[in-house]
Amino acid sequence: MNLLPSEIFRQFNGQGLITGHRGADRPVRRIAPVEDCAPGDLVFVDHAKYIGHVRAQKPSAVVTTEAIAAELGAIDGVALLIAPNVRLAIALLKQAYDDRDVRASEWPRIHPSAVIHETVAVPDDALIGPGVVLGAGVKLGSGVVLMANVVVERDASIGPGSVLHPGCVVGYGCEIGAGVILKAGCVIGSEGFGFAQDERRRNYRIPHTGKVIVGDRVVIGANTNVDRATYGATVIGAGAVIDAMCHIGHNVEIGEDCILCAHTGLSGSTRFGKRVIASGQTGTLDHVTVADDVVLLHRAGLHNSIKEPGMYAGGPAQPLKDYLKNMAVLPRLHDMWTRLKVLEKKLADLAKS
Repeated sequence: MNLLPSEIFRQFNGQGLITGHRGADRPVRRIAPVEDCAPGDLVFVDHAKYIGHVRAQKPSAVVTTEAIAAELGAIDGVALLIAPNVRLAIALLKQAYDDRDVRASEWPRIHPSAVIHETVAVPDDALIGPGVVLGAGVKLGSGVVLMANVVVERDASIGPGSVLHPGCVVGYGCEIGAGVILKAGCVIGSEGFGFAQDERRRNYRIPHTGKVIVGDRVVIGANTNVDRATYGATVIGAGAVIDAMCHIGHNVEIGEDCILCAHTGLSGSTRFGKRVIASGQTGTLDHVTVADDVVLLHRAGLHNSIKEPGMYAGGPAQPLKDYLKNMAVLPRLHDMWTRLKVLEKKLADLAKS
């Protein structure tokens, strides 16, 4: 990159991401961490503890809040770009100027090793990597990128601008929306975990014949598995973000803009409302429903539904305030038990006298 801070301001001022520009206007050549910056760099500062780095190392531009900018003051050669939400600025400026170019491939646009069924119409701007397999009736939107060894089974669809990293599998009939990112090794539309037993407890597979629908702008991390529905659809709402190595069971519905962190496992027919956040190793029993704007913490285990927004933690999940009180008591349980036994003995002695 080779941009002036004034150009960055003009590009992002209209959407309210960068609301002010003051100071110098020296060229920016890279985006760097504030701890390791130098002239020519753009850095993000969302905490006053980094002010010393800026003053000592003098990057070309600092994206920061109005309050921190006031503390920094004028520094010779340093531009200040004011951002009400520095973290959002990190996301959008890095996407614009410092992201991986997934279209910069060393391979031909359609690699000769790809196996593409004759019924598939490949858009002129699609990239098809080595070893890709596209089944009958697959639909590809414009600008899709399918990296090495992606498999898209029959009648599945991939929306415009979606990127499937190496080794992803999209099962038959599943629907991937626009601008979706599936990271390496994702499996979308595997058969769900459903079995019946006879009187001798032998297991019999229940075929899962539904599908998975992934909404627009969803990001799903590496080696995450989303099971197809028994009937109907497993649904991942638009804008949801799912971390690596999660498991989404059959007929689960995840609302818009949810965040699921690593190793979360949702049993069949779980329903998450909008903007639910599940921290690492959250788990649910089947048929649990979670209201909008719930935050699940500390390996939350959900045995029952949560009907009110708020923060919940532990297993079984409880309101965070109660959880913290109970956790504070836990290290003292042995001492309390010992004292209780002493009191019981004294009471028994009194009863005998």
